[in-house]
This record gives sequence, structure tokens and C-alpha cells, in this order.
Amino acid sequence: MALWCRDLPVVTVPRRETPKGVTLVLPYYDNAVFFATQLGRWATYPHELATHLSIVVVDDGSPVPAVGPSVFPCPPAIRLFRIEIDVRWNWLAARNIGAHHADDGWLLLTDMDHVLPEATLRAIIFGQHDPRMIYAFSRREHTGDPIAPHSASFLMTRELFWTIGGYDEALAGYYGTDGEFRRRCAPRAPMRILTDELIRYEYVGDSSTTRYQRKQPIDAKVKAIIAARRPGWTPRVLSVPYHEVAA
Repeated sequence: MALWCRDLPVVTVPRRETPKGVTLVLPYYDNAVFFATQLGRWATYPHELATHLSIVVVDDGSPVPAVGPSVFPCPPAIRLFRIEIDVRWNWLAARNIGAHHADDGWLLLTDMDHVLPEATLRAIIFGQHDPRMIYAFSRREHTGDPIAPHSASFLMTRELFWTIGGYDEALAGYYGTDGEFRRRCAPRAPMRILTDELIRYEYVGDSSTTRYQRKQPIDAKVKAIIAARRPGWTPRVLSVPYHEVAA
């Protein structure tokens, strides 16, 4: 199988003097320990960067709810939301909720097991990124080895995300649905791979979802759901009950 990003150009974005705001959106599912790891990393960001960063974490109906930080140096500003039902692989809704409550400007969409290094955050905030484009990231294992870009980690404007339509929550419950969103991105905006990196900690502690098995026979139903779409179809978004969790 060909790598999803094989033909995408790799770019280094020029820097600018004026910073821009970005909202980091992270789904959460049974990630209490690694969430604490992320909090520790975010607390180390210099004030000159943290003041331009907002973070939205969305608990995807974990059996044991996520707990927000009772004490945390602000900036960055952190908001925590909780989906009130537990649906298998419902990170689609979690990302939509995060994008819905994000500040206007730029979104960084990734997963809990991916860490945003300070150097990459600086490159985003002070980068001359084109708002008409979607950017994916270079990537490295936490052990240091370079690996292929993540197929579901993107930098784009909030406006562009909703122009694409967001993630289709009709596909919640099935593993392996990230390609559907990328296919809808293609006619809307060019995609590039940044030289700036995310660091993966997959299966380190509770950084990854392990409650649900991947690539099960039921997951093949996604193709039938997509094939049944008719002209005028639009993604199902913000379709699940949720609430904001007070720190």
C-alpha cells in the first residue's frame, strides 16, 4: 500500500515577525497519565509562545472521565470538554467539538500520543503559513527515529476546517476513517508536509487507545456508509451530547 503522503511536497515555511494564534485540539480517551505528561510539556512553553496558544481537550466518553488541571500556569489557556456517551472510535466528534470551540485563526489537530515540541510551536506561531493550504507534519519517534508523517495531524485555519465540513460523525464507531476526511480536503485546499516535527509516543503508558481493537470486520462497514451518500450530502457534525468541564 502506498504511503498516503508519498506525492506531497515537503516545505519549510518562512518566518515572520508578527505572531499568530493557534488552537491545539486533542481528543482524550482513557489517557489520564499521558494527559499529565502533556500538561507538563505545555507548562514549559515560554510565555512569548504560550500567550498565542489555546488548548482544547475533548474527552471522548471515557469510562473514567478526564480531570482538568486544578492549578496550571496560564497561558496557555486550556478548556476541557466531555462527550456524554461512549462510542467506539468517536474521535471524529471530539475533533469537531474542539474545532467548534476553538478561537478563530489556526487549528492544530492531532492525537494525545503526539507531543508538540517547543521548536515546532515556535515555527507555527511565527510562520508565514498560507491560509489556503493544509499542512501535515514531519514526525519522529520519542526514541529519536524519523517516521512517516501522521495521517491525521494537520495545521489549517478554523475557517478552512469548516469549509471542508469537519469530520463526518456518521462514521463514528468504526476504525480507520481518517482517509475519508483527507479525500474531502483534496478538492478544497493543497496539502504540504512541513519540515517541522511532531513527536510520537504511541503505546507509551496510556498514550493510545487500547480498549478497542483495531481493524475489526465491523470496520468494513465504513465503505458502505460512504457509498450510500447522495448528491447534496453533508457531514454529520456536533451530533452528540457534551458539556464543558470546569477546572
